Amino acid sequence: MKAVKLKFKTPVRIGDRGIGLESVSEVIHSDTLFSAIANALSDLNEDVVEFVEKVSNGELRISSAFPFKRDEYYLPAPVKPYEKKVDPFVPKDVFEDLLIYNEVDREIEKEKPYREFELPKVAVDRITANTSIYYVSLLKFDDGGFYFLIEGNGRRLIELALRYLADEGIGGKRTWGLGRFEFEFTDFSLKTPRDSNAFVTLSVVFPQNLKSIAFWKPLIRGGWTFSRKGRQIRKPVIIMASEGSVFGEEEHGKVIDLDEIVEGFSAKVGHKVFVNGKSFLVPAVIEYGD
Repeated sequence: MKAVKLKFKTPVRIGDRGIGLESVSEVIHSDTLFSAIANALSDLNEDVVEFVEKVSNGELRISSAFPFKRDEYYLPAPVKPYEKKVDPFVPKDVFEDLLIYNEVDREIEKEKPYREFELPKVAVDRITANTSIYYVSLLKFDDGGFYFLIEGNGRRLIELALRYLADEGIGGKRTWGLGRFEFEFTDFSLKTPRDSNAFVTLSVVFPQNLKSIAFWKPLIRGGWTFSRKGRQIRKPVIIMASEGSVFGEEEHGKVIDLDEIVEGFSAKVGHKVFVNGKSFLVPAVIEYGD
């Protein structure tokens, strides 16, 4: 397993459905990463179909991207009832304790690995020339950034895409120069229980068996298509299981062809559109209660 560390040279804006310009997300969801990589490969005239097929058949697994600072990695706390309040994202050693022991007895450091700030901008009315100020929330990393995990066969395609995206940027407002980064691949491992009875996902998942869900947080995904080789069309709303959701049995999820949801969707856009709902599961011990 490899961690791909994105070290940002400029502030970055990660939006989300339902989040306005004055709020910002602290995770890059795996379906967003998948789309960014696929679009980059398309712009480079590389084999996008190969990439989609590798993810779809499980040959390549991609997690969502979470914050890191130096050698400290943060991961989503499993979505389950706790005796004590647990932050949505916890350091790697705490995450491992939650996987193995189900609870954490020690104090958890609350410091965030990034700084959030608001950038003031001016909007000008095209008819009246009246102006108004609005604010855009951004993340600034000091000696850190976002990282995501990959496992399987497909590093070459990801590396090609990241070389392109490093200058192109990732996230919102890229025309402002936001989201520029350097990247590196590094070894990554997780301590997991020997005798597990559940799985925690590190990606968003489109479940194929709803009975496999033990504890979950629904995540509404939608937005617009983005491609230099097609038209911008609003995507249908899809409900996913968020990062940290717990499954009682192995749930692989699915790469969704949007033609299966909206007839003729690819004809409207000008090319096929896929949404990554594949899981990135790690074993866990979960107490289900009575």
